[in-house]
Amino acid sequence: MKKIGIAIVAVCALVLCSSMLVFSFAAPQNANSSTTTNKNQTDTRQITPPQSQPDFSKNTWELPSGANKTKNPVPTTPESVSQGKDLYLARDKGNCVFCHGEAGSGNEATAARMRRKPADLSNKERMSSMTDGELFWKISKGITGIMPAGEKRMTEEERWQVVNYIRTLQKEPAKP
Repeated sequence: MKKIGIAIVAVCALVLCSSMLVFSFAAPQNANSSTTTNKNQTDTRQITPPQSQPDFSKNTWELPSGANKTKNPVPTTPESVSQGKDLYLARDKGNCVFCHGEAGSGNEATAARMRRKPADLSNKERMSSMTDGELFWKISKGITGIMPAGEKRMTEEERWQVVNYIRTLQKEPAKP
């Protein structure tokens, strides 16, 4: 019985070795090789680098004439500010917090993924120079490749509520 078992193991080993030998001659090329040689044909494939993404970092606002003169039809009330804050924070609506952060001065957790530094909505001097109509237009249209257009996710009234909330983020600059 032991002789039969040894014979079976020996035959299996012989079959395994011979198949490895046959395959090594039949496929002389390494699977990781980048070129294939054939007497009748030359491999002309080339590795090309992936296309780079467009540079959106220089994109800016193209505010249409008169947009900054548009008056806010939504009164600034505690309710509209609260609703604006909810929209500012909501991922499926404004999601402004992703870039601008909770305080409006930028989200440090996502800063490394930004194409450029987002506007500081807490900068009183900067924000005071913008009208509600300008803010509304910027929230509505966004900037290609930088800031998504709010008009695709929020109603007109919701965007005005976000304007009302953003106005509450303004802070006096820190004194040195």
